[in-house]
Amino acid sequence: MVEIIIFRNPLEDCTEVARVTIEGNVTGETPTAESLRDRIKDERDPIISEYTDGRELLRYLASSYSNGYVLANYDSEESRRVVEDLNDEAYRKWVRDAGLDTKL
Repeated sequence: MVEIIIFRNPLEDCTEVARVTIEGNVTGETPTAESLRDRIKDERDPIISEYTDGRELLRYLASSYSNGYVLANYDSEESRRVVEDLNDEAYRKWVRDAGLDTKL
């Protein structure tokens, strides 16, 4: 599974607050997880509604949820490679081969 994990207080009392998969599924029962679920569903969200694919969403989360108080990190090196390193053609092939629906 390709996903991002969002942690609160990464330097002291590190606590996982949400996980988001490349398919746009959010797990967790925290306010952060609830907010992300709502934002992904909201077609009027000024930022997240612009993303049409899970890879774009995970890239956004990796950059915007890393500010000192929270940290977003890929769950594995393979997840980081799929999201950050594959070119568009290789990514589309990976999606086909994996049989995933990454459209948001």
